[in-house]
Amino acid sequence: MMKKQIKKLADLIVESGDVSDDAVKWIFDNMSKSDMKLFLRYINNAERQKTVVVKHAGELTEAAKNKIYGKFPGKRIVFVRRDEEIGAGIKINFGDYSLDYTVSGMIEKIMKDIRENL
Repeated sequence: MMKKQIKKLADLIVESGDVSDDAVKWIFDNMSKSDMKLFLRYINNAERQKTVVVKHAGELTEAAKNKIYGKFPGKRIVFVRRDEEIGAGIKINFGDYSLDYTVSGMIEKIMKDIRENL
C-alpha cells in the first residue's frame, strides 16, 4: 500500500471512532509489518490531533469546562483529575502543544527567568 492510502485509512478510522471486524480482518490480511507500523503511527498522530487532554487538580466548574469546550470546537476533550501531579492549576495538551497553568509550572518559569537574568 502507498503511504497516502495508509494515512487516509488511519484518518477515516479516527474520524469514525470505530473499526468494524471486517476492516480489522482486511488490515491484518493486506498490510505488511512495515505498513502496520506506519498505520499505527498515523492513527496515533491523528488521534493526538483530534484530542485535547485537560489535566487538573480539584473540581472544574461547568463554566470552566464550557470555556474549554468553546476554545477547542470539534475536538474530543478528555478531563483528567491529577491532584498529586498538578498540585494546583490546569495543564492542557493538544496536538504538539502544551499550556501549563499550574502553580509548579509558573514557579519553574520564574526560577528559569531568574537564573537566565543573573
